Amino acid sequence: MTGTVGYPAPRDDEGAPVAGFLVIGIVGLAIVLVSLILGDILSGVFDALDLDVGGGIFSAPVVGSFLAAFGFGAALSMTAAGLGATEGAFAGLGGGVVVGGIALLLTRSLMDMPTGATQRADDLVGVRGTVVTDIPAEGLGEIQASVHGTTQKLSARADAAVPAGRVVEVVAMVSSTSAVVRPIDPDAEEGQDRAADDGPQ
Repeated sequence: MTGTVGYPAPRDDEGAPVAGFLVIGIVGLAIVLVSLILGDILSGVFDALDLDVGGGIFSAPVVGSFLAAFGFGAALSMTAAGLGATEGAFAGLGGGVVVGGIALLLTRSLMDMPTGATQRADDLVGVRGTVVTDIPAEGLGEIQASVHGTTQKLSARADAAVPAGRVVEVVAMVSSTSAVVRPIDPDAEEGQDRAADDGPQ
């Protein structure tokens, strides 16, 4: 008996295994898709089941990829090559190992990828910057400051007007992009440095 497009059609007693393999493939594909959308939540479920072993082997993307390749591979082997359920399962297993291994390598490479430190608003307190837009007495201006090697612009307010070009220090953060600043007196700073240099040796 010949199926569509020249492929041998599965025997009647193979219909149920093919459907079963397709279900496994669909479940695996669903796990992969959900892990892309809700990665942290799904990983938490796997962690709660104490499956966080093997260096990521049982992570959601790897398990999903393995199941999808196994299910669809077995079903395709049975319908396209006319294999029996056992042979199809072994073919799907081989595909699952290969695809799951690739997913494991990708997962590990992403986990090992170095990331920069997460900046918090409080990290800006004490940072000095330069006023780039005049800060009025009762309004907002702008300052430019260097934080962790990155130059940032922040909205800024102060107790008194501060002209552009003045050096200021962040004393508080109102939000992640808005700061309260105080002007730095260059003469006072110079006097403190001189006093420190002239102190007891």
